Amino acid sequence: MNRSHYEDVLTVKVNKFYKSYNMPSRCLDMSEKEFFKNRYRMINNYEEYLSLNGYRIIKIFLNVSADKQKERFLERIDNPAKNWKFSASDLKERAKWDEYREAFEDAINATGTKTAPWYVLPADRKWLTRYLVTKILLETLEDMDPQFPKLSKEETAKLGDYKTALLNEK
Repeated sequence: MNRSHYEDVLTVKVNKFYKSYNMPSRCLDMSEKEFFKNRYRMINNYEEYLSLNGYRIIKIFLNVSADKQKERFLERIDNPAKNWKFSASDLKERAKWDEYREAFEDAINATGTKTAPWYVLPADRKWLTRYLVTKILLETLEDMDPQFPKLSKEETAKLGDYKTALLNEK
């Protein structure tokens, strides 16, 4: 959800960034509940638009426990090869764990649709998470049964002529 359209209903919601948006009053003069209800609706509309244009949407929430997140942060600090993954802002945001949990739950409940369902996966054990993500992707691809496009008989019959034209180019 980081750096996606979902950030608008998570970090923005938890940190109340929307209150300082430079937008017309008609976009802001409403309750917080109404403001985010509109945001969820826009997300659903966008995902429906994508679906109606042939895209399959797979939304996966990796549900990491607070203890596991702490362990991973400590590993990032202790392991020089992983230092780059740690940011001081991680601690600031971690202090809002309960608010984020509520925002995640609200977003998942408001934007899980038949067209774009959520898969909430346990993420404390990476091997299990990777297995489950792979299973979801594989089942989706099998359901989609993607195929290479096929040329019509008429176009296939013309391939020899096209080849000859290319070979005879000067």
